[in-house]
Amino acid sequence: MTSLAAVGNARAARCARRATRAIAAFALLVAVHAAAVAQEARTYRLDPFTQATSSFAGCPAAKPPDLTEQEMRIQAHERAERGTSCCLAGTCECGGAYKRDPEINERVAAAIRNDSRFRNTSIWVTTTRKFVTLQGCVGSAGQKRALEQLVKRQPDVAIVWNETTVGAVATSR
Repeated sequence: MTSLAAVGNARAARCARRATRAIAAFALLVAVHAAAVAQEARTYRLDPFTQATSSFAGCPAAKPPDLTEQEMRIQAHERAERGTSCCLAGTCECGGAYKRDPEINERVAAAIRNDSRFRNTSIWVTTTRKFVTLQGCVGSAGQKRALEQLVKRQPDVAIVWNETTVGAVATSR
């Protein structure tokens, strides 16, 4: 009977080792998966970005102004400094130079959408400190100039950067 007990104990020991290895492998798999999820690139968007029109066939989509976590932290610090400085100097509204960007961006996009001269364009709008960037495609140089003039006339727009391209060869930034 001693030999049967020894065989049973050996078998139990092998099963225990297998179970331990399986648990260890599973734990390793969970840890690797958790590390991979934690390392996925997370992006942040501090500036409002929207598509105003989308009727120009073949126009490549503009890339939104997304930032890595490190870039976001640096920019957030710079923005806080800039907002405090301009408020103290009386050159901007207290609360930050970026405070009104979302409403300016939406107002500009709505103005473009509602102007029939731009119904055959594909335009993306980004606003940073009242500086409006236009990206996308227009049909002619005249349409490009008219777009810029329309945006410059919008309330609270300080500067317009017109990066639109005549034709469908626009590059995304």
